[in-house]
Amino acid sequence: MDFSQWGNPSKEWLAFAAANPALLARNEDHLPPLVLQQKTNHSRTTIAKTLVATTGLGNLVATEDYVVSTRDGKSITVRSYRPILLGTKPLPGYVFFHGGGYFFGSLDTELFNCSWLAHALSMTVVHVCYRHTPHVSGLTPWHDALDGFEWVVTHTEKLGIDPSRIVVGGISAGGSLTACVVQNEVRRARETGTPCRIRGQVLGIPNLVNVNAFPYHLFADKEKSSPVQCADAAVIPKQRMKLFTDMLGHEVDPTNTTWSPALVDEEELRGTPHTAILVAGWDPIRDEGLWYAQKLKNAGVRTKVHIFPGLPHAFYAFVGLPSHRHWNEIMLDSLRWAVTEEDGWIVEEPPVMSPLMEKALAIGAPVDPTTPGGTPADMAKSGNLLRGE
Repeated sequence: MDFSQWGNPSKEWLAFAAANPALLARNEDHLPPLVLQQKTNHSRTTIAKTLVATTGLGNLVATEDYVVSTRDGKSITVRSYRPILLGTKPLPGYVFFHGGGYFFGSLDTELFNCSWLAHALSMTVVHVCYRHTPHVSGLTPWHDALDGFEWVVTHTEKLGIDPSRIVVGGISAGGSLTACVVQNEVRRARETGTPCRIRGQVLGIPNLVNVNAFPYHLFADKEKSSPVQCADAAVIPKQRMKLFTDMLGHEVDPTNTTWSPALVDEEELRGTPHTAILVAGWDPIRDEGLWYAQKLKNAGVRTKVHIFPGLPHAFYAFVGLPSHRHWNEIMLDSLRWAVTEEDGWIVEEPPVMSPLMEKALAIGAPVDPTTPGGTPADMAKSGNLLRGE
């Protein structure tokens, strides 16, 4: 295998990076983990709450929190989001797992994201907030995801979800949790002879293999594999990947297929619900998603893959980047597709950059240098665009 053709930084990204050197040079990984976690989560929460207020989503989407017991005698919280104007009729359900390297994220950091998904898609979104490192380690995040999913599918009436239209999805670390949940559900259905309770899955820039178990031998050239080719990529270079992995601990075999769901045998993937995968080309975990997509296809699973050439992990967080909006459109489309039918691999064309746009990027894109999410005003505008406003 060789997916390196998508791994060189794109013209769009290079222009954005040249216009925002201070933003991209900012790195706080030297801080103590708990300080870094608290600071990052606080910043993301502030932005999320501001966006919900400025877009009016707080008046359009109702939220409710539920405490869910976990297998180790502890508990997690899940939060449901439901469009108010749709009343109490059963809606499609989206079980969501956030990203953040198993380290960042909280219920409130996802407030805006889940609200606009519920509103834009007329779905009940259920955010399963698993526990994070360094408070836990090992397989705890995956076990929390499994326990949270089981609670959701056994409480669909309470949540107002049509049990025949449940989609599971996640971003980055959340993509790993999603793949684990779906594989477990397919296995349960096979062993019990009962229907699978998941209609489809959406994996956004998913982390599907522990970095210490990456199958370099399957690739044409180790130097062209994404962990090596993209080792110094923006957002999650190899140092940050190591930080995330180290905090999970080393007591679990990295080839464990709960930890590394892409390592499961292809035969085990037969019967998997149709799957949409969104991949960034200049991303150390690019090849995990594309390899998994090939394994799913070989197992007879309907797949749709969107590739964003030359863009780094989580590029959509940079509002000044033209592909920010395109990612959001593709994510919405993928979630709609997850309950319908359409197959294929789609290599996403970069936005056409007019001379005026290139000049604007060259002199400085309208991005707040204090946060990779951009200004609340810019993000609010993006939220309006997503809803067609």
